[in-house]
Amino acid sequence: MKGASEILNILDSIGPAMAAIVLFMHRKNATKEMQLVLLFCLIQLFCNTTATIIERAINGNNYWVYKINATACFLVIFYLFQKKLIHLRPVILYPVLAIYTLLSILLIINGDGISQFNSISAALESLLIVGLCLFFFYSKLINTSEEISIPETSIFWCVVGIFTYYAGAFFIFISYKYLIDTDGSTVAVLWRFHNILLFICSLYISYGVLCKNYRTILS
Repeated sequence: MKGASEILNILDSIGPAMAAIVLFMHRKNATKEMQLVLLFCLIQLFCNTTATIIERAINGNNYWVYKINATACFLVIFYLFQKKLIHLRPVILYPVLAIYTLLSILLIINGDGISQFNSISAALESLLIVGLCLFFFYSKLINTSEEISIPETSIFWCVVGIFTYYAGAFFIFISYKYLIDTDGSTVAVLWRFHNILLFICSLYISYGVLCKNYRTILS
């Protein structure tokens, strides 16, 4: 039982490592879209592994690493959708970025800073990414001609993985602050569910790379 718990604790590194290896092995055929997905996996792998080392080796505060992870992944995914997948209009793009930046700064200043896990900031990033995924599904699955099979592309399954992870993580992040204030013992279980979600995301990405083609989705 302890062994299973240990595996769940490092699943947030195992999953991205697996997906990154699969993506790297097929890098010669990868589109720019998939290169950004690889960057997302590498950020997750590096930051989650670093956070684990800080916690276990020196028993230090690793919340700042998770903040870097969350912000960097959000920016990579936002760039992926904006430049490669759905191309938001400036009238939508710039206000969203401005609001996100302003709220992030306010939450750092008036919230927990970077010395504790900022659940509201992480939930906001998750909510925005879920919205981008839903808009992608709507615009590509409904508005694309029948001659183009979107589910046959690798990036579609990557988006499915990203959506699955962030949709589930939103509820984890939004409840984190409440749970740690009421019953801190449940946080470890909650974070293991987070790691499982990230592992499922990595499985979807790996499936897309191994079983689908790299055709670029037309705008």
